[in-house]
Amino acid sequence: MHVQYEDRVLQRARINQAAYFVIVVFFVLLARLWYLQIALGKDLLKASELNAVRLLRTRAPRGTILDRKGRILATSRPQFVVLAMPDKLHEDKEAFRTLCDILSMTPGEIDAIVEDRMKRQQARPGSPVRIKVDVSFETVARIGENRMSLPGVSVELDQLRSYPDGPAVAHIMGHLGEISQSDLDAARAAGKDYQPGDYVGKSGLEKQYEDVLRGADGGKQMMVDVTGRMVRIMGEKASFPGKALKLSIDRDLQVAAYRAMGSQTGAVVALDPRTGAVLAMVSKPSYDPNVFVKKLNRADWDKINLDKGRPQQNRAVYNCYPPGSTFKPIMATAGLVYNLCDLNTTVSCPGYFILGRGRFGCWKTNGGGVNFNRAIAESCDVWFYHLALRLGIDRMAKIAKQFGIGTATGIDLPRESRRKDQRVGLMPDSAWKRRAKHEPWGIGETPSCGIGQGYVVTSPMQMAVAIGGVAANGQILRPHLVDRILDSNGKLVHRTIPQVRRQVEATPEQFGMVRNGMRLAVTSGTARACNLADIAVCGKTGSAENRGAAHAWFVCFAPMDKPSIAIACIVEHGKHGATTAGPVCRAILDVYYGKRKPEQIGSGAANVRGD
Repeated sequence: MHVQYEDRVLQRARINQAAYFVIVVFFVLLARLWYLQIALGKDLLKASELNAVRLLRTRAPRGTILDRKGRILATSRPQFVVLAMPDKLHEDKEAFRTLCDILSMTPGEIDAIVEDRMKRQQARPGSPVRIKVDVSFETVARIGENRMSLPGVSVELDQLRSYPDGPAVAHIMGHLGEISQSDLDAARAAGKDYQPGDYVGKSGLEKQYEDVLRGADGGKQMMVDVTGRMVRIMGEKASFPGKALKLSIDRDLQVAAYRAMGSQTGAVVALDPRTGAVLAMVSKPSYDPNVFVKKLNRADWDKINLDKGRPQQNRAVYNCYPPGSTFKPIMATAGLVYNLCDLNTTVSCPGYFILGRGRFGCWKTNGGGVNFNRAIAESCDVWFYHLALRLGIDRMAKIAKQFGIGTATGIDLPRESRRKDQRVGLMPDSAWKRRAKHEPWGIGETPSCGIGQGYVVTSPMQMAVAIGGVAANGQILRPHLVDRILDSNGKLVHRTIPQVRRQVEATPEQFGMVRNGMRLAVTSGTARACNLADIAVCGKTGSAENRGAAHAWFVCFAPMDKPSIAIACIVEHGKHGATTAGPVCRAILDVYYGKRKPEQIGSGAANVRGD
């Protein structure tokens, strides 16, 4: 009896334990159900919808870039892009082989693309990957014919950037490239709608005006089945193209400048001294920006990157050189401002100048009676050595800086200066020498600076702005490339207003004296390469000493009375500005005044002896 009682007690305890266990499990399941349905309900619902819904994005065309007469310099054309979901392809080997055959690609090539995209774009597994861009219509048709046997494969319409004039406009346009992860993170942090694989401006106007040129993407939200095939369209959003840029560039002058430079290394800038509008800007050697609009292959990249001429460098804006004798009109202005010279200031030039134990040469023996006009026209170094010593480095620097020498011009291109003080090049003074070299300025350093040598270095853009200042009675304007921004309907959104950045303190009469000297340089001096029969051109040549052959400079503006174009050209190691840089400026003037067409321009040297 006692045994039976103990058995019943033990049985009841076991039943209670089982009941407690069932109750605990029930409450655990109930809590889990609450957590999934209530706490994570929205997130899980969204995730489940993503498994069935695909967003086929329609990339908006970038804004068109036009020259001053409305001719296309950059545009976007439609292209077909093949996308595939890698997991679907690898599940169906036959489909993989079919796609390889249609695209003329090997399985290894496709796997490499997928691996690269997944790694760099951090794409979500199961999402489509861009396999091949800019495919032909025949390829699209073959994919359509085989769509039932190509699960997860689709074709989308995209936009491909195109530059009709290619290398001739490369350093103005810049180029595009796939957005980097760091740029993508920064864009998203700023609330911008960028996605992995998007192409963005990497240099030039494409980068400077990225937010203006970029449009608003649209797309289709589609329901797909387990094979990745579309079941129905759930929604559609239209894309909107980016805004257009209308430049101050004249395509005819741009092409003429590019052709005139030929195979020479250097740069040329032409601008309107009345407004600062850049009419042409060329840097050589150049590259074709069209190669960057697709995924750049190794061969194309090596061709550009390993070129010893460094074609991606914009020498017109970012490279600095001693200005040589093209600096002399600035020196002459400084002498007039401080009443240290006039038209009758005369020196004798034996072909050299002695200062202490230093001997400074002149490019030729000019003899006696070298006055103000002859000094500019025949580029007499000795005359300017004398003037430099009378001025001293600090007064020279004050006037040169008013012309913008040594300072960023403010052109609308990315990072003209990499320095906080916005310095580009250098116009030295005694304070700079103490700060940079920790020693006082030596009098023996002054003569060289007086002829644009020594520590003086400047960019071609700065020289174009400075010589434009001589043409415009000392008004130094900010150069600009973009004249107007237009919406997709062609309506004006923004117009660039000419901006005077500084005023050189010389009088109009003093500038007139400098212009007369430059006019004589064209009619009877070293700048005869630009002597047009019916147009009064003012010019100045220069040869800047450096390692190897001298760099060749030529600056000019026209017409003399009411200048509307100013040009600065440098040819690296061109020896003499009169023979190498001068013909480039002459070609631009010929096209500007309608004497020749751009297609008639070729490179060549002038038979003119000069500095």
